[in-house]
Amino acid sequence: MTGKMLNENDSNEKTITLHSGNALLEIVPEVGGCITRYCLETEEQVLELLRPATKAGLAAKNPVEMGCFPLVPFSNRIRNGRFSFQGQQINLPPNFPPEVHTIHGHGWKVPWNVTEATEIRAEIEYHHFSDEWPFPYTARQVFELTDSALTFTMQITNSGKTMMPAGIGLHPYFVRTPLATITAKTEKMWVNDSENIPLCLQSVPETKLLNQGLIVNQNVLDNLFTGWNHEVLISWPEWKTGLKIIAKAPLSFLVIFTPQDEDFFCVEPVSHVTDAFNMLNRGTSGHGTKILLPDEVLEAKISFVPELG
Repeated sequence: MTGKMLNENDSNEKTITLHSGNALLEIVPEVGGCITRYCLETEEQVLELLRPATKAGLAAKNPVEMGCFPLVPFSNRIRNGRFSFQGQQINLPPNFPPEVHTIHGHGWKVPWNVTEATEIRAEIEYHHFSDEWPFPYTARQVFELTDSALTFTMQITNSGKTMMPAGIGLHPYFVRTPLATITAKTEKMWVNDSENIPLCLQSVPETKLLNQGLIVNQNVLDNLFTGWNHEVLISWPEWKTGLKIIAKAPLSFLVIFTPQDEDFFCVEPVSHVTDAFNMLNRGTSGHGTKILLPDEVLEAKISFVPELG
């Protein structure tokens, strides 16, 4: 590891701090490889572009109280933690009680190792060995600040001797304000069943609202959108601030989570549909699952670009 930007936070977790221009990024590798803060300091105020982690969340090592966590080797839910791949039945344990479905993979729940840390760039990695998930892999996250923009790169490498199903994504939390909006071009939305598993793909009014600028406080969603053009604009009119999210393939799907009576919302670029591995097994098309050969790499890149004024 190089550089000097490693410090201790109030809960005694090691924090990597990056600086560039007026931007600050903080990462806590030992808590799920999470981002704990991404903000801009202007002459008038500090703008929190991601919801900052709380001291209580850090003390509890709770990834859902952080600013952002990685989704690897899959995003969202696998129904009851069960799927079949090439004749092998996989049974994954529940990992987010009382949720009955296995959710968000491994990366958000495990410590990551720091391999590089400088003033503007950090790299961390996680090695998964065969267990209930019988496919060993190596995951890597790279964070880079250029002026005020953040570029995030994630990789997953199949380190086993057989093929493995894989997915990748990012789960950022944004500060919720009364006028906050999400603008994105999408075509259809997966309507969920009562357990938040996709039921059917439909053209819905929400896609038009997203195209025009969906007001977070007027819509309750926990859904995946398809036909996404790989760009999103988060706007906070009260702050006269926006954040453009630009994601490259394979991040061709978008999860939007706007829960009622919370101080946050989530906009998640992901590479596959919720419960995609079971869709693959059923022969359903359009699921987005990537099948990795031994030593093959799946890579995703996302840029966060602030817009002020």
